[in-house]
Amino acid sequence: MRRLIAFAAALLLVGAAVAAEKVVDSSSKKRPDWAGASMEGYFVTSAQAPTLEEAQEKAITAVREQIIAAVATNIHSETSIVMREVAENGHIDSHKEMKSELHVAAADIPYLADISPSHAKDFYWLKMRRDDKSTYYVYHLLYPFSNSKLRMLVMEYEKAQKAINDSLQAFASTDFEKYGSVEQMLARHNGLQQFEASLREDDKRRDICQSILMNYDRMLRQNLHVEVLESNRQETRICMKYASKRIACHMKPKMKSNCLVALQAKLNAQDVQITYDSESGCYADDQNWLDVTFTILGKRITQRCYIR
Repeated sequence: MRRLIAFAAALLLVGAAVAAEKVVDSSSKKRPDWAGASMEGYFVTSAQAPTLEEAQEKAITAVREQIIAAVATNIHSETSIVMREVAENGHIDSHKEMKSELHVAAADIPYLADISPSHAKDFYWLKMRRDDKSTYYVYHLLYPFSNSKLRMLVMEYEKAQKAINDSLQAFASTDFEKYGSVEQMLARHNGLQQFEASLREDDKRRDICQSILMNYDRMLRQNLHVEVLESNRQETRICMKYASKRIACHMKPKMKSNCLVALQAKLNAQDVQITYDSESGCYADDQNWLDVTFTILGKRITQRCYIR
């Protein structure tokens, strides 16, 4: 009997709490059938906030979140770039396999920018008053979203993501031996940095970009070197090589010598011609030297040339 009385008292308290809140205004006299229900081809959302504008914005945000969730459940959850390591004829090309989960966000779906209350099929709001006289709004929204629209968004999303993945795969497959100059190689390196910057900060493909950049740095630093073509008491000719391939380099080197003066560097198509005065301070022995230094990606590439 005591349990029955306690249960009845609890029901009275719940009823009192519900009765304490009163509808003081609404967008229409009759609550629509769709409010709080589900309808084919529509998203039905509701939100509560201190003001009507905030409640409406929360309901629109809920629509955007449902669209993101709908797109996310219809796409592949990860992307992978397959890389490998090759060492042949002194040329080192290093890659490794990486995978990253794909996170769908609002920035990936341009359609979300056009989601607004003006495109809603219907809405219904209530202004509620609590027993302490404070008020709040409940906003219900009926927003059209068909299966055909979902398929279109998924296709657009996958097309955009494929373009990103294709670009990433192209960067991962870069062979620096096909380039004819240091500048082309550095442009590829800078292009990857810009590509990484274009990705969202939470896009895990940034990790793949960093891995490829590290491989770029390693390949360039290990394979780029200076070769002496000719050296005498009037001039020295040098060239830049990537592994065994001669390439152009359109940057002037820094030059230092223990005896040469009036050092001048002339950039030619495939080499650098360095002229100097060797008669003023150099002796006729094998201890006369010229150091030529290029700085590429923070690494000093130096070649010592002996002037005889």
